[in-house]
Amino acid sequence: MNLYFIINPSAKNGRSVSIWKQLQPLLDREGIAYKAYWTSRKGEGKEIARRIGEESVEPTVIAAVGGDGTVHEVVNGAGSFPHVAIGCIPAGTGNDFVRGFRLARKPKQALRRLLSGVRSGKDLAFDLGRFASSAVPDGVFVNSIGCGFDAHIARTANRSKWKGRLNRFGLGSFTYVFYLVRELFRYQPVDLDICVDGQNYSFLKAWLATVSNHPYYGGGMRIAPSVQADDGLLHVTVVGPMPRWKILALFLTVFWGGHVRMKEVCVFTGRNVRIRPAAPVPIHADGEDAGEGEVFAWIEPGRLRVIGVKTR
Repeated sequence: MNLYFIINPSAKNGRSVSIWKQLQPLLDREGIAYKAYWTSRKGEGKEIARRIGEESVEPTVIAAVGGDGTVHEVVNGAGSFPHVAIGCIPAGTGNDFVRGFRLARKPKQALRRLLSGVRSGKDLAFDLGRFASSAVPDGVFVNSIGCGFDAHIARTANRSKWKGRLNRFGLGSFTYVFYLVRELFRYQPVDLDICVDGQNYSFLKAWLATVSNHPYYGGGMRIAPSVQADDGLLHVTVVGPMPRWKILALFLTVFWGGHVRMKEVCVFTGRNVRIRPAAPVPIHADGEDAGEGEVFAWIEPGRLRVIGVKTR
């Protein structure tokens, strides 16, 4: 297998750089040929990954060294190529891809599993999410996509200067907590029309609608506790009308999946999902900004190859 690493030096305010410096000597001692690419701007990881996928015909592994944003770019670039398997050395703030796809959460262990997979030539097939929005006509997601309050929080936090400052001390996730509390009193819920496999549902003053490929989002929250990344289905979680104080309770219980027992929370499963908000609320894909307004998502079972997975 050809082996490539795409390193995002901005992930977790530079933590990925120190992780790579620790791993590179270990990698060199293994005697496995590889190439490493560094990104210098947003979107470059996607471009590099696509170029690798287009130029190679042999089995290829592309490992993202960074967080969910880096993985999102790599998968959008090369995740659809049948000869490419995706890996990850976790070095980000959230690392939900690592949780949802049963990869090692410690960088050295992740590298060992990755190299074991490269030697054996073994990877596993998982589902790949696809979506279309006003800003992204043909996109891919691996974790989740959604619109509403959570997308608003992600957009606000990602644009904040405080995220980078807190990341220096390993506290980047507190950025989301701060904006969750602040924006809770500013955000206005909107009406949503949702279609799941041809079945229509309407919600008044909904806070959010999230379409999940595996349980985790937001840095370990179990937004869809029953979903598996290889079950061939998308899981839709909708939070309907709810007092603002109760939203705080929801975001506490979501870490263990207790929110699904709340009467205001509805859960659906299907292969095709369309969300139409009455107002142009933000959309996120794997926590990255994906425009505003209507979004259509669908699942491609078994389309994504992932390497370094812990077997059940």
